[in-house]
Amino acid sequence: MPVVATLGAAYSANKGAAAMMQALLDNLPARLGPTRFVAVSTHPAGDRRSYEQVGADVTVVAQPPATLALVHLPVALLAGLLRVLHLPWRWVCRPAALKAMAKADVVADISGICFVDGRRPIVLVYNALVDTVPLLLGRPVVKCAQAMGPFRNPLNRRLARLVLPRLTTVCPRGAQTEQHVRDLGLTNLMPASDVAFTMRVPDDVREQMRKRLADNGPGPYLVVSPSQVVDTSCKAKGIDYQTIMSDYIDAAVEAGGHTVVLVAHSAQIGAGVTHMNDLPLCRAIHQRLRHRDQVVFFDEDLVPTQLRAIISEAALCVTSRFHAMIAALAEQTPPLVIGWSHKYGEVLDPFGLGEVAMTYDDLTTGSAIFDRSRELLEQSDNIRARIAKGLPQATTQAEINFDALEGAVLGRHPGAAKDSVS
Repeated sequence: MPVVATLGAAYSANKGAAAMMQALLDNLPARLGPTRFVAVSTHPAGDRRSYEQVGADVTVVAQPPATLALVHLPVALLAGLLRVLHLPWRWVCRPAALKAMAKADVVADISGICFVDGRRPIVLVYNALVDTVPLLLGRPVVKCAQAMGPFRNPLNRRLARLVLPRLTTVCPRGAQTEQHVRDLGLTNLMPASDVAFTMRVPDDVREQMRKRLADNGPGPYLVVSPSQVVDTSCKAKGIDYQTIMSDYIDAAVEAGGHTVVLVAHSAQIGAGVTHMNDLPLCRAIHQRLRHRDQVVFFDEDLVPTQLRAIISEAALCVTSRFHAMIAALAEQTPPLVIGWSHKYGEVLDPFGLGEVAMTYDDLTTGSAIFDRSRELLEQSDNIRARIAKGLPQATTQAEINFDALEGAVLGRHPGAAKDSVS
């Protein structure tokens, strides 16, 4: 039974990462046969609960960032030295995460975004260490479709050039990312679209969420999914994201015609404000609403299939979360995207939907979002047609991630580890 270890995905926090992980669970066994999955996680306790909730057979091992840097990296360096000297090395891999990676036939990095200029140096170093540890253990590492670059920052460029060429395969997600990584001179590229396009939503989950929506308010629905990452970035620019979003929701309620549904596409019950927890932000926005009793607020930690089922019922999805946008495209729901990175546009452009994205400069008032959403609702038939036309290609390109992972297990790609364990 092949062993697939995953990095960069906390199933119990960012539901975009969870959607990518779920896509691997849904699709890889069809390529590899019965497969053992091991999730190397920064949130092990929550992830174990989440996998149990969805009935997924996944072994979870812990790798908090501090442990990665202070324990796992030194041990992996020793293991790597022993490997170079052709001496027994697996015995030093005592930590559960290292033991799991040492036995993996392939390590799938599904971080979503990495090595981006503008991020703090400690984040860039973390991006490098995540993949360096399995490389030291001789494992083939596939960086599944994600955004990367640009690489004008000297530290970012140096780290990316140190790590990325040594991976078995790098899957740039979108034209801009592909150009960024090609500028580094990489030859191990397999451009692919986001693996979450291939995630499946069971019929019973769709029916469950359809009923929950109907029990809380009549359709048609307008789904709003804010982002703590965007709120933090807006504060740095003097933009009051919370007020703008609450004003928009109130305006949408007052206009009538749609039931507004507020959801967190990244959630950690009991946790405070973090970049992977939108629940405190959603609660703050909900408390500001003049018409909060007319808004459906799912104040809970929904799994990615539930979130996608909700978005599938929407006439429009207004979101600042990247994978809520992916969910909307996968379900042919028109999106209105308020983003912060090139990663949004490079996914929307192949659908011919660049105009559905708003920038920080567009966030002046809630009425600005309301006017844009009204325009998109009026064009919804045309937008759905464009999504329907582009979706087959996006799904086909998402399958390239599985080609890369399957190839790494079978040793088909240059750079695959010679001593992978079957």
